Amino acid sequence: MKAAVIGRTGPADELTYADVELPQTGPHDIRVKTAFAAVNPVDIWTRRGIPGVDLTFPAVLGWDVAGTVDAVGSEVTRFRVGDRVMGMVKQMTRLQGTYAEFVSAPHQLFAPLPAGLSLETAAAAPLTVLTSAQLLSNLHLPDRAKVLVTGAAGAVGRVTVQRLIQAGHEVSGLARATDHDDLASLGVRTVYPSGADIPSQAFDAVIDTAGVPQTISNVRDGGEFLSITDNEQPEPERAITPRKNYVEEDGPQLAAIAEQLADGTLTVPVCRTYPLSDAAAAHAAFEQGGLRGKLLLAL
Repeated sequence: MKAAVIGRTGPADELTYADVELPQTGPHDIRVKTAFAAVNPVDIWTRRGIPGVDLTFPAVLGWDVAGTVDAVGSEVTRFRVGDRVMGMVKQMTRLQGTYAEFVSAPHQLFAPLPAGLSLETAAAAPLTVLTSAQLLSNLHLPDRAKVLVTGAAGAVGRVTVQRLIQAGHEVSGLARATDHDDLASLGVRTVYPSGADIPSQAFDAVIDTAGVPQTISNVRDGGEFLSITDNEQPEPERAITPRKNYVEEDGPQLAAIAEQLADGTLTVPVCRTYPLSDAAAAHAAFEQGGLRGKLLLAL
């Protein structure tokens, strides 16, 4: 099968389009014929080289996938050949990625696509929506809490903003001034273009999706600071204990969120699509920054 692979860590042009072996399908696995895979920050970090993470080369990158079931393991009853599915596969622990013509992984990692959900949105969403849902489940917010989201216009930030507003919280965001109108349309109360503009100790919680540890100063005494980034984390202060959230694979949770994606109550925009053979160009575009929406690789 065809896949986008790296033979070593390095810049975007290390990604090449090559033939690799078709993945095996165990008794509890399904094999998915990929329609789209998404480019995520973790793919960029993995390609560049993450300290302590050993890759087996050639390595196939990618965590997000949507497509059609091509084969099912002997013990699988949830899916049949031809079903449309979406999933998140932790490339670093599964030792396989989704930038490939076929992806084989345990069926529990996948969710069926409800009617009305496109394969494009289904591929763009998994890592983003699971990260957001899981970090919010680790917060203990009062009713109508005041919450600041850094990187509010980014993929995880934008989904988190939507979920917080739907839960009745008052949300502000740290984002570029050019993102004001989009975030305001979602219901964001105030968009701060600079950390210097944010009032001190004004929020019950800060959700840091952009690596801005100094925003702990914007949390009230005893409030919460939760990050999803690998940047340096702030030290505890004023009865605030900073915490970091890691995303976990969860097909059933993804299935519940897929219903929101299908009915439009949760949105994950797609900004560009590249053929899988141009994965290097997609990575280069991602690294240039300034994108609003997910990058997809199409097969």
